[in-house]
Amino acid sequence: MKVVMLAALLCWSGLGFASEVFKYQDEDGNWVFTDKRPADTEFELIELESHEKYTIRPRLYTEKVEGQTALFAQNPLFAPVELRVKSDDGEVTFQGVIEAQSVQRVSTLEGRERYRYRWALGDPNAQHSSFSYHFPVTQKGKYPISQGANGRFSHFEEPNVHAVDVVMPVGTEIVAARSGTVISVKDDYHMSGRNGYFMDKANYVSVLHEDGTYATYAHALLGSAQVKPGDQVKVGQVLAQSGSSGFSTGPHLHFVIRKNVGMRTVSVPFTVANEAGQKVQLNRGTVVTNR
Repeated sequence: MKVVMLAALLCWSGLGFASEVFKYQDEDGNWVFTDKRPADTEFELIELESHEKYTIRPRLYTEKVEGQTALFAQNPLFAPVELRVKSDDGEVTFQGVIEAQSVQRVSTLEGRERYRYRWALGDPNAQHSSFSYHFPVTQKGKYPISQGANGRFSHFEEPNVHAVDVVMPVGTEIVAARSGTVISVKDDYHMSGRNGYFMDKANYVSVLHEDGTYATYAHALLGSAQVKPGDQVKVGQVLAQSGSSGFSTGPHLHFVIRKNVGMRTVSVPFTVANEAGQKVQLNRGTVVTNR
């Protein structure tokens, strides 16, 4: 039995731990990542030294300003957010957009007044432009669409109604389908499955577009991200490599365009053009050929 020793270091703040992951191909040729040693098949042993990351998100805080208790919102993300603040009795005291990488005073508190807040990624005024996206893979090959919009497996409700799943081998380069700003990257998970535990585990890259929508490229391979939040990317630039992380039954790319509508994340329909400028319908069963 061949054993290949690999090592990876995920650079996140937090507590460190070490783990072993076994990588092998099943009878159907699908790559499997597991923490259980396979009994009768060749595998790669991946030794991971990982660190638990802290989630970065908008926050509210108070400061004394000219004798008053001012409430401020800080948005550390590289995208605008919509913020709604309510007093303890349910009255909305602020609702508006907090721009990317900014701090804004949102209200003044009376005494020890309590408050609650919610936020949603993206400007609710964003309008999806009629842009023909680049196919998110440039490597030569054939790429079947295993699930399109309104797919019965996982595209039947928001925020994934207009998503598409593109089947591709592990390690295929995923490229930007539209230029923009990288707003979020998750690159720390190695396993997959089809129960609820894996719903929030997929690795991904999200890119904000100039029209205020953003694309999510999901199920990327552990440790393959080539970009970080704040990076400016161009069409065709490599973002990561394909994998099967998170809620997934095999190696593929989950690609979706999203926006904020009324404090709710929804997907939007989109079109893809090939190198000749012709529109390609990404319906289930379609096979996209890169020559």
